[in-house]
Amino acid sequence: MKIKNFIILTLTLIILSCSGSNDHLMYKIEGNKKADFNLERLDGTILNAEDLNGSYILVNFWATWCKPCVKEIPSLNNLHKKFNNNENFHVIAINVGQSKEVIKDFISKNGPIDFTILVDERMELVNWNVEAIPTTFLIDDEGNMLYRTEGEKDWSSQEFTLFINSVISK
Repeated sequence: MKIKNFIILTLTLIILSCSGSNDHLMYKIEGNKKADFNLERLDGTILNAEDLNGSYILVNFWATWCKPCVKEIPSLNNLHKKFNNNENFHVIAINVGQSKEVIKDFISKNGPIDFTILVDERMELVNWNVEAIPTTFLIDDEGNMLYRTEGEKDWSSQEFTLFINSVISK
């Protein structure tokens, strides 16, 4: 009986581990929910979601006090560098609930952030349904939310690079 239970458990684990890794890197968002923002950059200029129509966007919600958010910044920097020559893809981080001064102070103490930072100090983007940070969305070239994931990720991993390439090259 113990051998039978062991075999069933082993087969179950094998089946579960065989699912395609790309299927679970990010979860598909059903419907055509538009990604909308009109926020200030750290330099004071405004960036509107419509300004990026025609490009895919990885939008990461974060805060400087969030340890998982801070831990994934280097991998977001690396992802940005990997796709830096691709005008069809942008990495954007939206800081939630903090002032430009706090963010600039954080960057001066912790090193550069190479991608665009937007400030949502008053947390106006409630229509995105961000319940935890970090939360990240992949937006298509028509401004539709395609995929979503929560928690710290290694954005510069081969799995994410291949996943993003497969989406933006369609």
